[in-house]
Amino acid sequence: MKGILFLFLYLFILFGSVSQKHKLDSLQSLFSEHDERDSLYVDLANEISFQLGFLNPQELAYYNNLAISVAESINYERGLLRATIIKGSSFLISGLPDQALSHYLKALSYNPQQYPMDNMRINNNIGEVYRRKEVYDSSIKYFNKALTIANEELPNFKPDIIYSNLGEVSLMQGKVDSAKMYFKNCLDLAIESNHFRGQGYGYFGLAECEFRGNNFNAAIQLMRKSIESREQAGHQRGLIQSYLKIAEYFLKNRRTESDSALYYWKLSENLAKTFDAYDLLNSTYNQLYKFHLDRNDISNAAIYLEKHKNLDDSIRNAEFISNVEKMQAALQAELVESENKLLRQEQQQRKIEEEARLIVIILAFFIVIGLGISTFQYRKRQRLQSEAQMESSFTKSLLSLSNELNKRDLDLDFFLQSLLNLSSEVLYCDRATYWAMNDEKQEIFLHSITQKKNVPKIPPVEFSRHEFPRFFDDFLKNRTVAVSRISKDERLADIYEKYFKHAGIESILNAPIIIDSKFVGFISYTMTRGKIREWDVQEQRYVGSLADLIVAAIAKHRGNRLEIEKEELIQKLKSRNASLQEFNSVISHNLREPLTQIIGFSDLLQDSSNGIKNSNEIISRIGKASNKIDKVIKELSTVLNESDPEPSDFKVLSLEHLTKEVLDLLKAEIKSQSMTIEQDLQVEKIKTYKPFLSDALYHILSNSIKFADPDKRLLVKIQSYEDELHHYIKVSDNGLGMDMNKFGDKIFKMYQRFHIKTEGRGMGLFIVKNRVNALNGWVRVESEEGIGSAFTFEFPKEILPVS
Repeated sequence: MKGILFLFLYLFILFGSVSQKHKLDSLQSLFSEHDERDSLYVDLANEISFQLGFLNPQELAYYNNLAISVAESINYERGLLRATIIKGSSFLISGLPDQALSHYLKALSYNPQQYPMDNMRINNNIGEVYRRKEVYDSSIKYFNKALTIANEELPNFKPDIIYSNLGEVSLMQGKVDSAKMYFKNCLDLAIESNHFRGQGYGYFGLAECEFRGNNFNAAIQLMRKSIESREQAGHQRGLIQSYLKIAEYFLKNRRTESDSALYYWKLSENLAKTFDAYDLLNSTYNQLYKFHLDRNDISNAAIYLEKHKNLDDSIRNAEFISNVEKMQAALQAELVESENKLLRQEQQQRKIEEEARLIVIILAFFIVIGLGISTFQYRKRQRLQSEAQMESSFTKSLLSLSNELNKRDLDLDFFLQSLLNLSSEVLYCDRATYWAMNDEKQEIFLHSITQKKNVPKIPPVEFSRHEFPRFFDDFLKNRTVAVSRISKDERLADIYEKYFKHAGIESILNAPIIIDSKFVGFISYTMTRGKIREWDVQEQRYVGSLADLIVAAIAKHRGNRLEIEKEELIQKLKSRNASLQEFNSVISHNLREPLTQIIGFSDLLQDSSNGIKNSNEIISRIGKASNKIDKVIKELSTVLNESDPEPSDFKVLSLEHLTKEVLDLLKAEIKSQSMTIEQDLQVEKIKTYKPFLSDALYHILSNSIKFADPDKRLLVKIQSYEDELHHYIKVSDNGLGMDMNKFGDKIFKMYQRFHIKTEGRGMGLFIVKNRVNALNGWVRVESEEGIGSAFTFEFPKEILPVS
């Protein structure tokens, strides 16, 4: 009677009209009262795990592990199937697709064909795993399997979302026609079933297809329908995404329709704030920043960049902490499962011991046979116990490393070294190494290493991917590459002779580091000096998980670096804004004087009472004032018309050739001057944007000649040198020099002249500073009146533009 009552309450909670929170509370209350370890207990644990979603990974892991443990003990196949699917989904949401895939494939071994809904979910989820891994053919294969099951075995189920998934993968492959067909099917089914959420996906996907075909008006109309459907469905995140897309369409279609784009960005901003959709709010700020920057609205661009940076920083920290917590929860779940497995094996061990004792008592006269059976049982027990302990040690080390990864100020090199030290002890191997890719040379080099004291040192070596294609091709096909006898493996024959043989390596287990489908390096664990090792599946999975942690560490390191670059960009925008204000003030001052003269002289010409005896002189003065205005405008054009270079504009060039070209431009000035030029170029090549560096050197050398001391022979020295982080170019002379106490804060400002007797406009050093700053460099000056001046350009080793 009690069991029937529990079943009735369970069904009422599942299918009654109650909120999700109330449903979850009711299920947990019912679970706590149900003390029998039966199928209903498993179903309750599974339903609680499912209702929890991924809001609380640790609580989900608790109920999920209970469901698996009890389902295994009572041989409840349906419950074990559902629990395994939920476990796979928890790994998928934690960013561990390979672990998720292993559980989904495991679920396929529990005869899901008997349960079409579960079977459809497994295949749909496997399709999603392959979509995230960008293995599109496999993704489409499993989505189609899910679609077939839905169409043939679930007549009341409308698979509109599966069609949407297929459309999304087709778009990622660039197959617009196929994508359009899938999204049309999604839309038709959603309209037929009055499913507004599905309609939103259908209209959204069709709009993207039209946009890819440059049919902007059609894309805008479809996206408006997506907005209407998502408003009716109450799909807030989807609604914000539609707002952002339609704003993009308006700008792409008719750039003059900025008001329409701003209208939808405002809707997106307000809705994202209301529903705490901070990632989408951040996308809105990013688009507004680019919109204003594209229109040279520096002030508003700086405002939205500041908002984007602040929010991006908060989101990155929150997302990273959340992802690490989810990863920890998933690993914790693995640890709990390992410990449960160890407990079950200990119980099995006791049972085996009891069986062995009983056999010895009953069959005492068969002593030899009894001893044989006991030995067999003992070895079986030892093997099971060893496997469980190994799995537990793997999981604990992964948890320890994920805690290290969670630290705010992550030192990537320290983390990599800690990972190698810990994992080499857990795997008990002779040597652990991390190899990184040098993008510029397309070569692999040794980045970090740990090894036992008596293991021979690795010879210095760098090798190219193209030099050993078969070795590296395996990385792109497999999560790990395990080889027990390297000398016998034909794939490694070439690299064995060049590297493995000299390093004394016999067995190897490698895992690639792949970020955004790009190979960036690999970790390697080796046995040396005749030690042959068969790497088991547990060890290979463990090394694959270590590779996932390295990917997360590199991603966090790049995020920290990006944050610094954004801060520098904000400062650059603020500095540029201040420079523009100063520039405006100086230009207006320099234009006011000649304009006043022109107006005054024009009045004189029109004043008949003064006569026109001096009209030619007045006209001449008007002409001089006009020429002055013309010079100011040309200088303004020189400063403003040349935009900062893009990264692709930077090329490696010879400093010797560049210096020669600049000196050739000054050939006439050099011939007219009694002078000596000395060159000491210790740095021969530099990566830079040639027009800007050439312009800066030209103005510095021109000033050295222009402001030479007439009482002595001019000496100009051109030097280049470097330290660990920077390149330096220095130009010094023994000319007139400047009083730094008097002019130090004015040297690089516009229209500043320090030697009145010499011709000049006071623009040269202003241009020098702007050119060097645009190359992400700095310029320093040392000068003493009557002694001479020295200007030093300082650039990072890899010169990049500030854009």
